[in-house]
Amino acid sequence: MSVSQAKVKSVLSGDTLILVSVNNPNQERLLSLAFVSAPRFQRDREEPFAFHSRDFLRKLTVGKVIQFHVLYSIPTGTKKDYGTVILQGGEQLPEAAVAEGWAKVRDDSRRKDLSDESESLLSSLELQENKAKTDGRGIWAGQGGIIETSHDLPDPKTFLETYSSKSLDAIVERVLTGDRMVLRLALSPSKHLQTIITVAGIRAPRRANTAEGKEQAAEPLANESHQFVESRLLQRSVKVSIIGLTPQNQLICVVKHPNGSIADFLLKAGLAKCADFHSTLLGAEMKTLRQAEQYAKDNRLGLHKGHVESKVPGGNEIDATVARIVRPDTLTLRLKSGSEKTVQLSSIRGPKPKDEKQGPFDAEAKEFLRKKLIGKHVRATTDGVKPPSEGYEEREVVTIMANNKNVALMLVESGYASVVRHRKDDSTSHIFYSPVPSNI
Repeated sequence: MSVSQAKVKSVLSGDTLILVSVNNPNQERLLSLAFVSAPRFQRDREEPFAFHSRDFLRKLTVGKVIQFHVLYSIPTGTKKDYGTVILQGGEQLPEAAVAEGWAKVRDDSRRKDLSDESESLLSSLELQENKAKTDGRGIWAGQGGIIETSHDLPDPKTFLETYSSKSLDAIVERVLTGDRMVLRLALSPSKHLQTIITVAGIRAPRRANTAEGKEQAAEPLANESHQFVESRLLQRSVKVSIIGLTPQNQLICVVKHPNGSIADFLLKAGLAKCADFHSTLLGAEMKTLRQAEQYAKDNRLGLHKGHVESKVPGGNEIDATVARIVRPDTLTLRLKSGSEKTVQLSSIRGPKPKDEKQGPFDAEAKEFLRKKLIGKHVRATTDGVKPPSEGYEEREVVTIMANNKNVALMLVESGYASVVRHRKDDSTSHIFYSPVPSNI
C-alpha cells in the first residue's frame, strides 16, 4: 500500500480535506474520504448537520500532519482522489467519521470494482454505520442539526452595540491579508454570522489585487504576512472581541487563538505595523502591541529590516512643581534646581483659542488645570521632542502624573482636549488613551 504524508490545510465538508505539502505550503491537493458522503454546505442554506459534520473533521485534522492512501480516483473535469487517512494518534478516516455518525456510506459504493482492501474497508464502514444508526449518533439523531447562517450584516452599528461587551467563539474561514479575514461568528448554538473583519491594532501589507480594472502590485512582505496568519489561524477556533467599525462598516476585532493574540505575534515577526487609528478603541492594550512592534524594530525583522532608531530623547523622569498653565496642553514646570522649562502634554491637543467652537473652552480648560495642578508636585516622563514650528521653540513632549493620575487623560475625560492621531511611523506615538467624549 502506497502511503503519502501531508498537512491538512482546511476542511471543505465532513468528507473532504485540502492537503498541502509538508515542505511546500503552496502545493495543494484535494482528498475526499473513500466510500462516504457528508452533509453539504450551501451559501443560501446548509444541509442539516453540515456544520457539525465538518466541525468534527476540522477539529480532528486541521493543522496536523497526516498519512493518506488514495484508493481510487474519479475524473470529473479535474481528477478527484478518494482515500483513507491515518492520524498521528492512530485514528483512521473515514472509519472515525462514520462511527460517530458524521458521515454515511455512499449508496453507489458497491457498484465499483473493489479490491480486497477496499472490500474489507467498505464492510467495516457498513457495520459502523449500522451501529451509529442504532445509537442515534450524529446525522442519525433524527432531529436538529440546523444552523441559521447569515452572510450579511445589515446594521453594523446595532450589531456592535449588541455584541461589543461579549467574547464570541469564532472560526477563521478565510485569511484575506495579514489583518483581514472572514470569520464565522457563533452568535448562539443555532445562529452564525459569516463576515469580513479587520484585526484591531495593526496594518499588514496589502496583497496584489485588481481595483477599478487596474492591477495593484503587492506591498513588500504581503504574501509572507498572509502565509504567517493563514498557517496559524485558517479554520482554527478563536475568541473574538468586537471593538469598533471601519469606515466601510466592517467589524474591527481583537482575535485571540489559545496561544495568544495574532496581532501580537504578527508584530513581533515584523509582518505588520501598529495602526495608530485603532488606539482609542484598544486603550491600554495598544501598549502591548507597541512593545511587540518595538521588538521587531530592535531585531530588524521583516518590515523593519532597515530600521534605524531615531535619536529622540525619551524615558527621562523628573520631579517638578507646576508653575504656570500656558495652555491647556502646555505647562511650565519648576525643577528642583529652581530653573523652569515649558513642556507639552503627549498625544493630546487643547482647545484652539481662535476657533469659534473651541475658543470658549480655552479659558475653562486652563482654569480646570490651574485648580488641580498649580503649586502641586508632579512626575514628568519625557516621550520625545516636538521640533520648532509656528513661532514656537523646540519643546519636550511629556506624560505628567499627578497623584498617580495621567493629566492628559484627565483633560480628555473631562472634554477639554482631543487625542492626536500621530503620523505613520512617528516614534513618539506610543501614548494612547481610551475613547471618551469630548466637548471640543
